[in-house]
Amino acid sequence: MGLLGCQARHTVRNCATESLSSVNDVYSAGTATDLPAVAELSSPSESLERIQEVNEAYAQLERHRTDAREILERKFAVAFWRMQFLKDLLHGDPVWLRNDQEGLVEILSELKIYVPADLQAQLSESIRDKDLLALVMARQGVRAGSFQEFSTKAGPGVDLKITANRSSAWPFEKWRNIREFSEYEFEGDGVHYRGVFFRPGDIVLSNVNLDGNGLYTALADPQNFCSHSAIFAILQDKERRFPALIETFEKGVRAVPLNVFLGPRFSSYTEVYRHRELGAGQVERVTQAAIEATRNVRGYNFDTEDRDRTYMSCSSVGRFLLQDAGLDRIQTKSHIRHPQIQKNLGQLGYTFFRFFAPVDYLLDEKLSFIGWIDNNQFDRLLARELIESHFRNIFSEKEISVEKFPFMSRVNYWGIGQMRRRTPIGKIITLVEGFDHANLPKGPDRLLSVITQAEAQIGSAIRRTRPFVRDYIAGLSSFDLEHVKSDEDIRKIVDNNLRLPWLS
Repeated sequence: MGLLGCQARHTVRNCATESLSSVNDVYSAGTATDLPAVAELSSPSESLERIQEVNEAYAQLERHRTDAREILERKFAVAFWRMQFLKDLLHGDPVWLRNDQEGLVEILSELKIYVPADLQAQLSESIRDKDLLALVMARQGVRAGSFQEFSTKAGPGVDLKITANRSSAWPFEKWRNIREFSEYEFEGDGVHYRGVFFRPGDIVLSNVNLDGNGLYTALADPQNFCSHSAIFAILQDKERRFPALIETFEKGVRAVPLNVFLGPRFSSYTEVYRHRELGAGQVERVTQAAIEATRNVRGYNFDTEDRDRTYMSCSSVGRFLLQDAGLDRIQTKSHIRHPQIQKNLGQLGYTFFRFFAPVDYLLDEKLSFIGWIDNNQFDRLLARELIESHFRNIFSEKEISVEKFPFMSRVNYWGIGQMRRRTPIGKIITLVEGFDHANLPKGPDRLLSVITQAEAQIGSAIRRTRPFVRDYIAGLSSFDLEHVKSDEDIRKIVDNNLRLPWLS
């Protein structure tokens, strides 16, 4: 039949649907204890059925009716399970899979997790057929074969030096000249990539690889799901189409190539959501709105509820562009509620406590879950979650002391004032820093003067914590986020690694 024909897929899906309630029962505990293990399975078909059960259960979760904390726990539980299943599959070399290369290809396709470098050698030993190996790598976003079909499945296979939220030398006007960024598997008004079918207007919620980026969203309620969001569009240049994610960065709004944004260097984990009313007409209008945003937005906005279109937050970009397409406004559900957090932020001039966060897309009944891109960086995801949760705890318990921030914060504050007033010194600072009075983020200057230093300190704590987390999860056979957070050894490491002199 080849690589699992349609009839077999239909059977797997039916079997999976019948078992959804039992898998959801497992998820409800926030643990991967009873999710299928490789050692428990006896054939490729059984493996496919069980993987499909897990995927279907996660996809069909009614997120708008579920507590945000529970959704986060489920995300971690299934991400841990995918990571562990892949390791056991490739290292364990189960007897029932040794002579079934096609079966392994289909299992990996259903599992939908990136195969990291340390497992790729084992993968090439298990899949000796070069074409099958090229197909697997193409589904990972990696070009490894000469056939054109595999090239378009893999996407561009070219990376750019772009980091989430930070300036780069790669505006769309420049990267559109690289032909590979138009080479995808297009279908109709969308594109297939990394196991997801993207359409213009899709919202991506991402854990991007800028450690410390989540300190802002960590302070809001309900539970933070991720630190960043963007909206998908397909930009046109002559006869070529360029799939891209439209995101804010420190100096405005830009287009990032789809494969770059979703690559393992740029992001750890991403989920995709779609407005239920998205149609062909809206798709065209989203694209036009995206182009206008990249041209007209001057800078970042710390007020997520501000209707000023010249400055935007990461979450407001998607909301504005969906509205421009004629779709209903995504509602704000998040709020910075804790009185001590409000007081501390007030010391920095920040009082925008109604807070439109990325998690608000996930919780809105107008959006449906489409899929995920898991780049298999569980240790990084967990280290961030542990440090950011602890940061929220101490920020809600202690008082901020602005004078205890590093000396550079005072220099920043003075320099921002010079740029705002367009003084001669301010113009010199503009030449050095690349900011001016127009593209400086819209928000309180005191906050602007300390935010990058706070992000750097929290990012450093995450990186120091990550090796311990890596060793810790290596000894686990299942995962429960709340249990891990309450572990005494974990708590000591996190507390030792996150010492902020300006919170006391």
